[in-house]
Amino acid sequence: LAGNQKLRQAGKSEISMSRFRPNIVIQGDDLQPFEEDRWKVIAIGDVLFAIVKACPRCKQSCTDQVTGKVYEEPVGVMKTFRALGDKALSSDDVFFAQNAIPLLGQTGTGRIKVGDTVQVLERGDPIYM
Repeated sequence: LAGNQKLRQAGKSEISMSRFRPNIVIQGDDLQPFEEDRWKVIAIGDVLFAIVKACPRCKQSCTDQVTGKVYEEPVGVMKTFRALGDKALSSDDVFFAQNAIPLLGQTGTGRIKVGDTVQVLERGDPIYM
């Protein structure tokens, strides 16, 4: 996870994946850190997804969901390279990860599972809101 790599580089401890609160985690040897910023349409298995905007991360990712203890990270380090500055809606906005919407078409159903292949079908400029 690129976020943990940045934490280590800043001399901070890694955090568990659950603190980032992902719904879907995509892994691969040929993926670049934060590559998903430029994805617009992807297929996971047989389901298409529109990547609609970057996800502003709140202080919730700083909370250990098991103990309830609140930490400074990961938002503190992420602000150093993932904040938009004066372009952000809020000075606290830190963007990492993406919001995706399934494009289910006529059937209205779809199922993805661990191990499905991910294909990037369209790329473009990121959207921050």
